[in-house]
Amino acid sequence: MLETSSSSNTSAPKPGRALVSPLRAALWLAVVLVGAKAVLLEPPRSPRWLLDFAVVSFQDVLFAVTLGVVAEIVARMAARRPMLAHIVRGASLAFFMLCAFYVVLAVGIFQYFSRPLTYDLLSLVRNAATIQSSVSERLTVPIVAAFIAVPVGYLGVALWACRRRSVPVWALAVAGLWIAAGLWEYAPQADDWEYGQLALCPHVELVRSTAVGLSGARQVTFPKDFPQEDLAEFRPLKSRGTPPGWFKPPAGTARPRNVIVVVLESVGTRYLSLYGSRYETTPSLIAESAHAMVFDDFYSHLGYTFCSFMAISSSIYPGLPWCYAPTTERPPPPSLASVLRARGRRTVYLQSGDMDWNGGESWIKGFGFDEAHDYREFGCPRLSSESAEERYLVDRLLRWIDAKRGQPFLALCWTDQTHDPYTPSPGAKPMEFLSRKPGDTRSADLSRYLNALRETDRQLGRLFAALRERGLADDTLVVVTGDHGEAFREPHKQRGHGFTVYQEDVHVPLMLWNPRLFPAGRRVATIGSHMDLNPTITDILGAEPAGEWQGRSLFEPARPPRAYFVASVGDYQFGIREEQWKYILNTTRGREMLFDLAHDPDEQRNMATAEPERCRRLRQRLAAWVSFEEEFLRGRGN
Repeated sequence: MLETSSSSNTSAPKPGRALVSPLRAALWLAVVLVGAKAVLLEPPRSPRWLLDFAVVSFQDVLFAVTLGVVAEIVARMAARRPMLAHIVRGASLAFFMLCAFYVVLAVGIFQYFSRPLTYDLLSLVRNAATIQSSVSERLTVPIVAAFIAVPVGYLGVALWACRRRSVPVWALAVAGLWIAAGLWEYAPQADDWEYGQLALCPHVELVRSTAVGLSGARQVTFPKDFPQEDLAEFRPLKSRGTPPGWFKPPAGTARPRNVIVVVLESVGTRYLSLYGSRYETTPSLIAESAHAMVFDDFYSHLGYTFCSFMAISSSIYPGLPWCYAPTTERPPPPSLASVLRARGRRTVYLQSGDMDWNGGESWIKGFGFDEAHDYREFGCPRLSSESAEERYLVDRLLRWIDAKRGQPFLALCWTDQTHDPYTPSPGAKPMEFLSRKPGDTRSADLSRYLNALRETDRQLGRLFAALRERGLADDTLVVVTGDHGEAFREPHKQRGHGFTVYQEDVHVPLMLWNPRLFPAGRRVATIGSHMDLNPTITDILGAEPAGEWQGRSLFEPARPPRAYFVASVGDYQFGIREEQWKYILNTTRGREMLFDLAHDPDEQRNMATAEPERCRRLRQRLAAWVSFEEEFLRGRGN
């Protein structure tokens, strides 16, 4: 047996006052942490399950044992000062109890995001009030009970079982064997997604990511071995010497005067029936595609709303993880609203969500809009803590149009009902898109999301009908896109958005609607991205684009057949789509992936080993992009 306190008279506890052994308490904490991983791990299906269990929990055991050993050593060092020794032991137990409380939160975070909580994830949520609905939606009675029962139960067990002054050697041996088995089995599978995320100790990951985030040590350096001509792809329009005017309307057809850009919050192509989804979510868009041009290969650059706003509004790449937006040395280029307002159009920004999320109200109003309004000014009830129904957005837009119907306009409308928690409209009867099993939270979330998509599509149908009723259909270009996608653990084991650059995260819709310009409707395979929206819109209108824009018109024949992406919450990932190929470089793990989307649209077969030369060339293009953006966004690029 291992003694945990000094045998001297001065350190001996008084009768009836046994000391809590920090190492014993830490071993019981290890039991709690391992139990949490058992909740997250799939049920046993083979004898190998026990090894898998060791793989995903050995870091938690190592964490707890390390804490216990350190606390035990400190307590021994303070043994000659009984009061200090009691403080050390009490503080250790209180900290272990806090760790037990946090593990309940960690389980909930992982069940939702399929990854532990990190500094990057926390930094995205600066206004807690705006996520109140998303959080309260998941605060069920069992979860609230767990928040109370786990730390209190742990404290009770620790006080009952840990007052003995010795630590059983067999318990330390079991912990050591568990750590050794997990480490041995983990090493060859460290790159596997499930092991790579679930195996992380949530406590360590939060501390590690916070230290890295606050120190600014995450910047990635790419080699400069790319051809210098690769940089030309990213230069602003004024540096290219390329004349505008690629779009040619049908002979004798007038160009539209009005523009409505609708950005669908958290909407990628995966769950849109317009893009072949098995769920019938967008009947209105399917019907209106007969009067539109639909782009099959359009992309968001980054899975965050703010970054998509920058690309959509100012036709620039949204920035790198260490520089998401232009700095004060280089303010953003003119927005589409600024360009069209200078040409006599009135402009408005409307959002069914909270425009001031993350301080957005100040910068939205500085992007050339005559007016900017969100649900708080629509005169409607709240649907959740951060949004209202989409019908109020459409109603507000139509009132704004009717106020000065004869004047050409630009309206940028950002929806929100498809944002988590995907709150249904009051009184709406949900469609049964899925056959759900009891307790299947993924299906419950997905079902709400699909119903929110259907409701948003219905309101878009109202908008198209209202434009026809007002005689504005032929004279209005309606642009429908998504700011980024939303993942529900298919086909990859991820949840939410912004964590990866897989298709479900960055492949977004684009529909250009105008019955006069596109009377027959058609689909095109041109590869494009958010920064191409502004040049495309001004091309259709016959207006001069801003020279500072980095994008190109989607109608330009010589445009590069590429799109670029980045993700940073967790691993740093950079991606590029070129023709049928999708290349992803994970710089955190030193891993590259290559997918042939023509034959593998779900990105399941990594062909990087079979195509080393293609990977090398695409890696060079990514390096050129990162190199240019680092200079451009800091005011030193051309």
